Amino acid sequence: MAAFAAVVAVALILGGHAGSRAQTSSTDALARSGEPCVVGLEHVRDVPRAELWGLTAPEAIGVDHRGDLVIADTGNHRIMVVTSQGRLVREFGGFGWEPDQFDSPSDLSIVPGFFIYVLDTNNRRIQRFDVNGNFIDLGRLETWSGSPVGVEVRRTGEILIVDADYQTVLTITQFAELLEPVGEFGLGTGGLAEPRDVASGRSREIAVADASRATVEVFDEFGTHLYAVSEADTLATEEVLYDRHGNLLVADVRHGRILAYPPGGETPTASLDGRALGLVWPSGLAIDERTDTLYVLDREAPRVLVIEIEYDDCPSER
Repeated sequence: MAAFAAVVAVALILGGHAGSRAQTSSTDALARSGEPCVVGLEHVRDVPRAELWGLTAPEAIGVDHRGDLVIADTGNHRIMVVTSQGRLVREFGGFGWEPDQFDSPSDLSIVPGFFIYVLDTNNRRIQRFDVNGNFIDLGRLETWSGSPVGVEVRRTGEILIVDADYQTVLTITQFAELLEPVGEFGLGTGGLAEPRDVASGRSREIAVADASRATVEVFDEFGTHLYAVSEADTLATEEVLYDRHGNLLVADVRHGRILAYPPGGETPTASLDGRALGLVWPSGLAIDERTDTLYVLDREAPRVLVIEIEYDDCPSER
Protein backbone atom coordinates (compact mmCIF):
# COMPACT_ATOMS: atom_id res chain seq x y z
CA MET A 1 0.00 0.00 0.00
CA ALA A 2 2.05 2.90 -1.33
CA ALA A 3 0.00 5.76 0.07
CA PHE A 4 -1.17 4.57 3.45
CA ALA A 5 -1.93 8.01 4.90
CA ALA A 6 -3.97 8.94 1.85
CA VAL A 7 -5.89 5.68 1.95
CA VAL A 8 -7.07 6.21 5.51
CA ALA A 9 -7.75 9.92 5.10
CA VAL A 10 -9.76 9.55 1.91
CA ALA A 11 -11.67 6.54 3.18
CA LEU A 12 -12.76 8.34 6.31
CA ILE A 13 -13.78 11.45 4.38
CA LEU A 14 -16.08 9.24 2.35
CA GLY A 15 -18.18 8.85 5.50
CA GLY A 16 -21.62 7.61 4.51
CA HIS A 17 -20.61 7.12 0.88
CA ALA A 18 -19.28 3.66 1.54
CA GLY A 19 -18.59 1.33 -1.32
CA SER A 20 -20.72 -1.74 -1.71
CA ARG A 21 -19.47 -5.29 -1.39
CA ALA A 22 -19.73 -7.87 -4.13
CA GLN A 23 -22.07 -10.86 -4.27
CA THR A 24 -21.98 -12.81 -1.04
CA SER A 25 -20.12 -16.09 -0.75
CA SER A 26 -21.08 -19.25 1.12
CA THR A 27 -19.58 -21.44 3.79
CA ASP A 28 -18.26 -23.65 0.99
CA ALA A 29 -15.25 -21.34 0.91
CA LEU A 30 -14.36 -22.59 4.38
CA ALA A 31 -14.08 -26.25 3.40
CA ARG A 32 -10.98 -27.85 4.85
CA SER A 33 -9.88 -29.43 1.55
CA GLY A 34 -7.72 -31.91 3.39
CA GLU A 35 -6.05 -29.33 5.61
CA PRO A 36 -5.15 -30.58 9.11
CA CYS A 37 -6.77 -29.55 12.37
CA VAL A 38 -5.02 -28.43 15.52
CA VAL A 39 -5.08 -31.47 17.79
CA GLY A 40 -2.63 -30.37 20.47
CA LEU A 41 -1.32 -27.23 22.15
CA GLU A 42 1.70 -27.90 24.37
CA HIS A 43 3.50 -25.35 26.50
CA VAL A 44 7.22 -25.96 25.96
CA ARG A 45 8.76 -22.93 27.69
CA ASP A 46 8.48 -19.20 28.29
CA VAL A 47 10.50 -16.67 26.35
CA PRO A 48 13.33 -15.95 28.83
CA ARG A 49 14.33 -12.62 30.39
CA ALA A 50 10.87 -11.06 30.09
CA GLU A 51 11.41 -9.44 33.49
CA LEU A 52 14.20 -7.37 31.94
CA TRP A 53 12.02 -5.84 29.24
CA GLY A 54 10.10 -3.60 31.64
CA LEU A 55 6.70 -4.30 30.06
CA THR A 56 3.61 -2.64 31.50
CA ALA A 57 0.19 -4.03 30.52
CA PRO A 58 1.24 -5.17 27.01
CA GLU A 59 -1.74 -5.69 24.72
CA ALA A 60 -0.52 -7.22 21.45
CA ILE A 61 2.18 -9.38 19.91
CA GLY A 62 3.25 -10.32 16.40
CA VAL A 63 6.01 -12.28 14.64
CA ASP A 64 8.10 -10.61 11.95
CA HIS A 65 9.81 -12.19 8.94
CA ARG A 66 12.94 -12.89 11.01
CA GLY A 67 11.01 -14.78 13.68
CA ASP A 68 11.45 -11.94 16.18
CA LEU A 69 8.57 -10.95 18.47
CA VAL A 70 7.05 -7.49 18.13
CA ILE A 71 5.22 -6.43 21.31
CA ALA A 72 2.92 -3.46 21.93
CA ASP A 73 4.08 -2.31 25.37
CA THR A 74 0.89 -0.36 25.92
CA GLY A 75 1.58 1.05 29.38
CA ASN A 76 4.98 2.39 28.33
CA HIS A 77 3.71 3.72 24.96
CA ARG A 78 6.32 1.90 22.92
CA ILE A 79 6.94 -1.05 20.62
CA MET A 80 9.56 -3.61 21.60
CA VAL A 81 11.23 -6.20 19.37
CA VAL A 82 12.82 -9.21 21.04
CA THR A 83 14.13 -12.53 19.81
CA SER A 84 12.42 -15.79 20.70
CA GLN A 85 15.27 -16.28 23.18
CA GLY A 86 14.51 -13.03 24.96
CA ARG A 87 17.24 -10.74 23.62
CA LEU A 88 16.16 -7.14 23.08
CA VAL A 89 16.63 -6.18 19.43
CA ARG A 90 15.18 -2.67 19.43
CA GLU A 91 12.44 -0.46 20.79
CA PHE A 92 10.76 2.58 19.32
CA GLY A 93 8.07 5.06 20.19
CA GLY A 94 7.51 6.70 23.55
CA PHE A 95 4.67 8.84 24.87
CA GLY A 96 3.55 11.78 22.75
CA TRP A 97 1.53 13.09 19.84
CA GLU A 98 4.23 13.50 17.21
CA PRO A 99 4.92 10.93 14.48
CA ASP A 100 6.85 7.98 15.93
CA GLN A 101 5.25 8.58 19.34
CA PHE A 102 2.28 6.79 20.91
CA ASP A 103 -0.49 7.19 23.44
CA SER A 104 -1.43 3.65 24.51
CA PRO A 105 -0.68 1.52 21.44
CA SER A 106 -3.14 -1.34 21.87
CA ASP A 107 -2.78 -3.46 18.73
CA LEU A 108 -0.46 -4.13 15.83
CA SER A 109 -0.42 -5.99 12.53
CA ILE A 110 2.61 -7.14 10.58
CA VAL A 111 2.99 -7.56 6.84
CA PRO A 112 6.00 -9.93 7.00
CA GLY A 113 9.12 -8.50 5.41
CA PHE A 114 7.48 -5.14 4.69
CA PHE A 115 5.63 -3.19 7.37
CA ILE A 116 4.54 -2.96 11.00
CA TYR A 117 1.20 -1.21 11.53
CA VAL A 118 0.51 0.09 15.05
CA LEU A 119 -2.90 1.16 16.34
CA ASP A 120 -2.09 4.33 18.31
CA THR A 121 -5.31 4.17 20.26
CA ASN A 122 -5.64 7.38 22.22
CA ASN A 123 -4.14 9.42 19.39
CA ARG A 124 -6.78 7.87 17.10
CA ARG A 125 -4.43 6.97 14.31
CA ILE A 126 -2.58 4.09 12.73
CA GLN A 127 1.17 4.45 12.25
CA ARG A 128 3.22 2.48 9.74
CA PHE A 129 6.86 1.51 10.22
CA ASP A 130 9.34 -0.48 8.18
CA VAL A 131 10.73 -3.81 9.36
CA ASN A 132 13.50 -2.04 11.30
CA GLY A 133 11.11 0.23 13.21
CA ASN A 134 11.67 3.34 11.10
CA PHE A 135 8.62 5.59 10.83
CA ILE A 136 7.05 5.76 7.35
CA ASP A 137 3.69 7.48 7.63
CA LEU A 138 0.41 7.56 9.53
CA GLY A 139 -3.32 7.64 8.96
CA ARG A 140 -5.29 9.96 11.21
CA LEU A 141 -8.64 8.80 12.59
CA GLU A 142 -9.62 11.84 14.66
CA THR A 143 -12.37 12.85 12.23
CA TRP A 144 -14.00 9.52 12.93
CA SER A 145 -16.05 9.63 16.15
CA GLY A 146 -15.66 5.94 16.96
CA SER A 147 -13.12 4.21 19.19
CA PRO A 148 -10.68 1.97 17.30
CA VAL A 149 -9.60 -0.99 19.44
CA GLY A 150 -8.23 -3.53 16.95
CA VAL A 151 -6.48 -3.60 13.58
CA GLU A 152 -5.57 -6.24 11.03
CA VAL A 153 -3.86 -5.61 7.71
CA ARG A 154 -4.46 -8.22 5.04
CA ARG A 155 -1.70 -9.27 2.69
CA THR A 156 -3.71 -7.63 -0.10
CA GLY A 157 -3.32 -4.27 1.65
CA GLU A 158 -6.82 -3.88 3.08
CA ILE A 159 -7.07 -2.55 6.62
CA LEU A 160 -9.65 -3.98 9.04
CA ILE A 161 -10.46 -1.70 12.00
CA VAL A 162 -12.57 -2.73 14.99
CA ASP A 163 -14.75 0.18 16.14
CA ALA A 164 -15.90 -0.31 19.74
CA ASP A 165 -18.31 2.66 19.71
CA TYR A 166 -20.24 1.64 16.62
CA GLN A 167 -19.86 -2.11 17.27
CA THR A 168 -18.64 -2.89 13.78
CA VAL A 169 -15.57 -3.62 11.65
CA LEU A 170 -14.52 -1.21 8.93
CA THR A 171 -12.62 -2.27 5.82
CA ILE A 172 -10.48 0.30 4.04
CA THR A 173 -9.30 -1.01 0.67
CA GLN A 174 -5.97 -0.31 -0.98
CA PHE A 175 -7.92 1.84 -3.44
CA ALA A 176 -8.99 4.32 -0.73
CA GLU A 177 -12.53 2.93 -0.54
CA LEU A 178 -14.42 2.45 2.70
CA LEU A 179 -16.57 -0.65 2.27
CA GLU A 180 -19.87 -1.44 3.95
CA PRO A 181 -19.25 -2.20 7.66
CA VAL A 182 -19.04 -5.80 8.80
CA GLY A 183 -21.54 -6.48 11.57
CA GLU A 184 -23.77 -4.02 13.38
CA PHE A 185 -24.90 -3.44 16.95
CA GLY A 186 -27.28 -6.07 18.26
CA LEU A 187 -27.67 -9.50 19.77
CA GLY A 188 -29.31 -11.11 16.77
CA THR A 189 -27.59 -13.13 14.07
CA GLY A 190 -24.50 -11.27 12.91
CA GLY A 191 -24.84 -8.61 15.59
CA LEU A 192 -21.94 -7.28 17.63
CA ALA A 193 -22.09 -5.92 21.18
CA GLU A 194 -18.49 -5.47 22.34
CA PRO A 195 -16.07 -6.30 19.50
CA ARG A 196 -12.49 -6.55 20.73
CA ASP A 197 -10.35 -8.06 17.99
CA VAL A 198 -10.47 -9.15 14.36
CA ALA A 199 -8.67 -11.72 12.23
CA SER A 200 -8.78 -12.57 8.53
CA GLY A 201 -8.64 -16.20 7.39
CA ARG A 202 -7.23 -17.94 4.34
CA SER A 203 -10.61 -17.75 2.55
CA ARG A 204 -10.81 -14.03 3.49
CA GLU A 205 -13.40 -14.74 6.18
CA ILE A 206 -13.48 -12.23 9.04
CA ALA A 207 -13.58 -13.42 12.66
CA VAL A 208 -14.56 -10.90 15.35
CA ALA A 209 -14.03 -11.54 19.06
CA ASP A 210 -17.07 -10.21 20.95
CA ALA A 211 -16.58 -10.02 24.71
CA SER A 212 -20.20 -9.21 25.63
CA ARG A 213 -21.73 -11.88 23.42
CA ALA A 214 -19.11 -14.39 24.64
CA THR A 215 -18.65 -15.50 21.04
CA VAL A 216 -16.51 -15.20 17.98
CA GLU A 217 -18.72 -14.04 15.11
CA VAL A 218 -17.49 -15.12 11.67
CA PHE A 219 -18.41 -13.34 8.43
CA ASP A 220 -17.45 -13.94 4.84
CA GLU A 221 -15.34 -11.37 2.99
CA PHE A 222 -18.47 -9.53 1.85
CA GLY A 223 -19.88 -9.10 5.37
CA THR A 224 -22.43 -11.92 5.34
CA HIS A 225 -22.64 -13.71 8.69
CA LEU A 226 -21.54 -17.33 8.46
CA TYR A 227 -21.54 -18.75 11.98
CA ALA A 228 -20.52 -18.12 15.60
CA VAL A 229 -18.43 -20.14 18.04
CA SER A 230 -18.88 -20.17 21.79
CA GLU A 231 -18.68 -22.54 24.75
CA ALA A 232 -21.25 -23.73 27.27
CA ASP A 233 -19.14 -22.43 30.17
CA THR A 234 -19.02 -18.96 28.54
CA LEU A 235 -16.14 -17.51 26.60
CA ALA A 236 -14.62 -14.12 27.30
CA THR A 237 -13.05 -13.65 23.90
CA GLU A 238 -10.06 -11.31 23.88
CA GLU A 239 -8.01 -12.29 20.83
CA VAL A 240 -8.57 -14.28 17.64
CA LEU A 241 -6.04 -15.57 15.14
CA TYR A 242 -6.09 -17.80 12.06
CA ASP A 243 -3.28 -20.24 11.32
CA ARG A 244 -2.11 -21.08 7.79
CA HIS A 245 -4.53 -24.02 7.55
CA GLY A 246 -7.63 -21.99 8.40
CA ASN A 247 -7.97 -23.11 12.02
CA LEU A 248 -9.19 -20.40 14.40
CA LEU A 249 -7.35 -19.81 17.68
CA VAL A 250 -9.22 -17.99 20.44
CA ALA A 251 -7.91 -16.48 23.69
CA ASP A 252 -10.48 -16.82 26.49
CA VAL A 253 -9.58 -14.51 29.39
CA ARG A 254 -12.36 -15.78 31.62
CA HIS A 255 -10.74 -19.20 31.92
CA GLY A 256 -7.17 -18.29 30.96
CA ARG A 257 -7.19 -20.75 28.07
CA ILE A 258 -6.55 -21.02 24.36
CA LEU A 259 -9.03 -22.88 22.14
CA ALA A 260 -8.53 -24.10 18.58
CA TYR A 261 -11.53 -24.40 16.24
CA PRO A 262 -11.46 -25.98 12.78
CA PRO A 263 -12.74 -24.12 9.71
CA GLY A 264 -16.51 -23.94 10.02
CA GLY A 265 -16.49 -23.69 13.81
CA GLU A 266 -18.50 -26.26 15.76
CA THR A 267 -16.49 -27.69 18.68
CA PRO A 268 -12.82 -27.11 19.56
CA THR A 269 -10.29 -29.70 18.42
CA ALA A 270 -7.70 -28.67 21.04
CA SER A 271 -7.36 -26.46 24.08
CA LEU A 272 -4.64 -25.21 26.40
CA ASP A 273 -5.40 -24.86 30.12
CA GLY A 274 -3.51 -21.67 30.81
CA ARG A 275 -4.60 -21.46 34.44
CA ALA A 276 -2.51 -24.53 35.19
CA LEU A 277 0.47 -22.65 33.72
CA GLY A 278 -0.22 -19.46 35.65
CA LEU A 279 -1.63 -17.67 32.60
CA VAL A 280 -3.79 -14.80 33.82
CA TRP A 281 -4.80 -12.54 30.93
CA PRO A 282 -3.94 -13.75 27.42
CA SER A 283 -3.93 -10.39 25.63
CA GLY A 284 -2.13 -11.34 22.42
CA LEU A 285 -1.60 -14.29 20.07
CA ALA A 286 0.96 -14.71 17.29
CA ILE A 287 2.11 -17.63 15.15
CA ASP A 288 5.51 -18.29 13.59
CA GLU A 289 4.28 -20.27 10.59
CA ARG A 290 7.75 -21.55 9.77
CA THR A 291 7.90 -23.56 12.97
CA ASP A 292 4.18 -23.89 13.87
CA THR A 293 4.90 -22.10 17.13
CA LEU A 294 2.23 -20.11 18.94
CA TYR A 295 3.22 -17.22 21.20
CA VAL A 296 0.79 -16.16 23.94
CA LEU A 297 1.26 -12.78 25.58
CA ASP A 298 0.13 -12.51 29.22
CA ARG A 299 -0.67 -8.89 30.03
CA GLU A 300 -0.68 -9.36 33.79
CA ALA A 301 2.60 -11.23 34.42
CA PRO A 302 3.86 -10.01 31.93
CA ARG A 303 5.34 -12.96 30.05
CA VAL A 304 5.30 -14.72 26.70
CA LEU A 305 4.42 -18.42 26.60
CA VAL A 306 5.81 -20.59 23.79
CA ILE A 307 3.29 -23.17 22.61
CA GLU A 308 3.98 -26.00 20.19
CA ILE A 309 1.09 -26.64 17.80
CA GLU A 310 0.38 -30.26 16.87
CA TYR A 311 -1.54 -30.98 13.67
CA ASP A 312 -3.31 -34.11 12.46
CA ASP A 313 -6.30 -35.14 10.40
CA CYS A 314 -9.52 -33.52 11.51
CA PRO A 315 -11.81 -35.83 13.53
CA SER A 316 -13.77 -38.05 11.16
CA GLU A 317 -17.09 -37.34 12.86
CA ARG A 318 -16.86 -33.67 11.90
